[in-house]
Formats: sequence, structure tokens, C-alpha cells
Amino acid sequence: MKNFASLALVASLVLAGCGNVEKKSAAADRVLKVEARVQISQDDAGAYDFKYDSPYSDADGNLDFSVGEAAKNSIQLTFKIVDDSGLELKFKPEGSDAIWIVDKKFVGPDGSPEGPYRGNQFRDFKTSEDGRSLTLFNVNNDGILYRYGLRFDRGSETVVDDPDAQNGTGGGGGY
Repeated sequence: MKNFASLALVASLVLAGCGNVEKKSAAADRVLKVEARVQISQDDAGAYDFKYDSPYSDADGNLDFSVGEAAKNSIQLTFKIVDDSGLELKFKPEGSDAIWIVDKKFVGPDGSPEGPYRGNQFRDFKTSEDGRSLTLFNVNNDGILYRYGLRFDRGSETVVDDPDAQNGTGGGGGY
């Protein structure tokens, strides 16, 4: 009888552990992969123009992860340069330097983030080897309006575009 009780205890612990694994897997599945295509051009006066194509952004790159399927998920966001203009812009090689993010209430005097992101909402910044894509993870559960600055290299020049990103409140999954 003692062995049966021990076996029942072990079995219940194993089953309880399986339940935790399922919960973690369900949270991990709550990651929505979003691609934002960025087309960059330059006018005759030298000003850069950025156009975005993403299911959660307008043409100016303002992202809204508080709507639709995004509102319920964490986001794995990938920006891809689709520039065929010959400008040869590439994301900064270090992922955390390729995108600066700040709560919009705390932008610098020029309206831009003043440095790399600090916090827990965004992580895993990675620039591809060819510099044509940038990927990051957004927990997407704080409801904050952020300003992000995509940062590109063009030779020795740093080129920046500063759209906004509205976070949802339903994310929080991980991977």
C-alpha cells in the first residue's frame, strides 16, 4: 500500500508538471510574427522618404499593435529594407543601435529617441548579416505609445526615421 501511495504521488507530480509544460507552450504560441517592409527613397534636395508596408502600420510606419490579432499577442517584428533605389542603406550592424525606442512622452528635443532602448518590453534586437533586415521581440502588454527610430548606415552617414508604435495590453507571451 505504501508503494502504491508513493507511485500515486509521483504520477500526480508528473501530471502536474505536464500541465505546466502545456501552459508554457500555449504562452509561447502567443507570438505573432509581423513583417514591415521599408522602402526608402531620396528626393533631389537630399531628403529621405520612408514608406512602410505592414498589416499593422500606416504608410508612414506608425505601428498599432493594440488592434486585431496583434492585441492578443506578443510580437516578433521584422523590418525589411526593400529599397531598390541604389541608396545602399543598411541597418546599423548592432541590433540595439539599429532601432532606438522610448516612451513617446520622453522623446528628445528633436522628437526622436535619444539612445538605445532600456527596459523589458523589447528585446532580442538582431540585424541580419547583410544589413537588410532587423528583428526584435515586443512583449506588447503595456499599452504605451512608443516612438521608435530606425537607424541606417549610408557610408559614414547615419540616416534615421522616427515613426510611432502603439502597444496593446494583451501580449505577454514569450518564446
